[in-house]
Amino acid sequence: MTVEHQQRTPARVTLLLAEPAAVVADTDATDAAKLFKALADPLRIRLVSLIRHSPGGEACFCDLAEEFDMPQPTLSHHLRVLVAAGILARERRGTWSWYSLVPEPLESLQALLQAGGPLVDRIAPVDGSERAGRC
Repeated sequence: MTVEHQQRTPARVTLLLAEPAAVVADTDATDAAKLFKALADPLRIRLVSLIRHSPGGEACFCDLAEEFDMPQPTLSHHLRVLVAAGILARERRGTWSWYSLVPEPLESLQALLQAGGPLVDRIAPVDGSERAGRC
């Protein structure tokens, strides 16, 4: 019998679930979504980067305004979104606002996205007993 005429046996496919300890809890998922939403704008990503790399890890609004060709209310809106999400801290000094990065929110996103974290590279092990009760 030629190779063309041999019958092939279909391979069984099993969907794998994440390990229970690695699954993101509802509250953590809600918090992460809030952070991702705040960062889902190229200008906000750039603001976070500029502030993070500013001398002393903080930047004055006046210095940030020089980097962007946009009206002051628009820039203020983007900074307000980042402050509301907890990514930036704001401190008034006289007539100016100074912004600094709050590390914990970005660390929590890093924990989700790092290799071996709950959103990357983790597949639950499968043994024969787990397959018996599935579809």
